[in-house]
Amino acid sequence: MMETMSEDTSLSARLIAHSARALAGYSAGDLMETHPDLAAGLGPAHVERWRQVFVQCLEELAAALLANRPGLFVDYAVWMRALLCSRGIPDGGLEAALDSLCRVLAAELPAAAAAAATGACRDALATLKSAGEPSISRLSTDSAEGRLAGNYLLALLEGDRNRATRLILAAAEAGTPLADLYLKVLLPAQQEAGRMWQDAEINVAEEHFATNTTRSVMAQLARYAPQKALHGKTILIAAVAGNQHDLGMQAVAEFFEMAGWRAIQLGADVPIPDLVQAVEFYRPDLLGLSVALRSQLATLKQTIEAVRLSERGRVVKILVGGLALLRNADLAVTLGADQYAADPNEAVALGNALVGLDRQGKPSSGTDE
Repeated sequence: MMETMSEDTSLSARLIAHSARALAGYSAGDLMETHPDLAAGLGPAHVERWRQVFVQCLEELAAALLANRPGLFVDYAVWMRALLCSRGIPDGGLEAALDSLCRVLAAELPAAAAAAATGACRDALATLKSAGEPSISRLSTDSAEGRLAGNYLLALLEGDRNRATRLILAAAEAGTPLADLYLKVLLPAQQEAGRMWQDAEINVAEEHFATNTTRSVMAQLARYAPQKALHGKTILIAAVAGNQHDLGMQAVAEFFEMAGWRAIQLGADVPIPDLVQAVEFYRPDLLGLSVALRSQLATLKQTIEAVRLSERGRVVKILVGGLALLRNADLAVTLGADQYAADPNEAVALGNALVGLDRQGKPSSGTDE
């Protein structure tokens, strides 16, 4: 469990979240004054580009402080440095930016509140200065599924939707388990496409094409799903407000259906009031919530709190997934959820346990049907 958040940390987080754009403008101005070389190669809109970087940094900093986990901002800084390097920002640019951000926070926030914020920035700076080059995760071709993932991704990058689809459907026809196609082929290929976008190897249009093709392929794979008798349990799955990513949720829904659940997927960016109404209307046994970015953690907490105020929400079990908590699973419980799952297989196992089912989807010993 986390330590209780101090009033100064809470105030710092709220002030930063409320004033992120103004603070970003001040920080961009300070950076251009102290490091004019960082404007090189960025064109006439260089100040605006840096202001956008600072807005993102401040949103992530506020989220880390609200969660009372400054380490979340350190993780973000490591990721952001790799992104900036791939987007043409000179090496050392983020370190200089964090220095400017520290000066602005110290000048603009009350002293006690500024200490919490600048402390997280200094920790991030120290980590960046001691860390080596960021590791790049690429698809492995050491297995048949890995090679299929590579060929599938190549078809996506060449814009060949039909060939990409045929590769996956042919594997399904040949008997490749559906779970393997999801976990070892489609999702890794999609993650690699995301990495390539981050590293400016492909553009947004190409990444969107890959995502939409994979969504279509997943829908076509439904007919290969093993049929299992329904056990009467229902999961409602949604992305919290602001989360535009729903591909992973589609995979999770398929895994639950293959395990005998009735899965109702609401999709991306579901407003809190609508989600609460859905919980009351569908009366699920399990609510699955997806959170992609650390800046959405406050929304996750607000969502869970709102759900818990409703009649069904008081008893429904809540399972959280998504990259925002990948290395901080315990934070899901702190924010009000019952568990965190890192992948669809784990989600089903934890979901079964939360509602009193064993791994085969049967009532656990000592529970009633």
